Amino acid sequence: MLRALFLAPFLLIPSAFAGPAAVAVRKVGSCPSGYSTSGDYCNPSSSARFAVEKVGSCPSGYSTSGDYCLASSDSSRHATPKTGSCPSGYSTSGDYCLQSSSSSSSGPTPDMTPVALRKVGSCPSGFSTSGDYCNPSSSARYAVEKVGSCPSGYSTSGDYCLASSDSSRHAVPKGGSCPSGYSTSGDYCLSSR
Repeated sequence: MLRALFLAPFLLIPSAFAGPAAVAVRKVGSCPSGYSTSGDYCNPSSSARFAVEKVGSCPSGYSTSGDYCLASSDSSRHATPKTGSCPSGYSTSGDYCLQSSSSSSSGPTPDMTPVALRKVGSCPSGFSTSGDYCNPSSSARYAVEKVGSCPSGYSTSGDYCLASSDSSRHAVPKGGSCPSGYSTSGDYCLSSR
């Protein structure tokens, strides 16, 4: 289940109709189209679309690309592997929870706008329980499941590490070497931006 955490996307949606931003994902088999191997990760090119690890058949708006489901267009909705019932604002699409609609947001890149997280213990500050997920409020900050101590620019909030500010860098739990554009911060990889 921890492997799904690495793929739990946190995205920046620059316009009301834009889909989730492409992010580095843990490498499982070959990288999806538009991504290249970087250590134990698949790193997106500037033209890559959002990808999530394939679990069963791909959700609506996604197509198979190796061991991943790849967003079919830049307007595809955010998808996350389903664990129990889908959170508020998401609906079931096969083995995935698919965001009901894109939302408008702005913030720092890469992908620092929070989306629903798989619930592990208590939800972080700014999130509320929705079935087996923690759903972000409009004022929530980016959060990632806590593995060891939180990375630089993050503080502990329940069983999660919560970005201290909008200027915090994107973090993913470290699994092997960090992808290009990221550096090690304890048990995490932090974006260089």
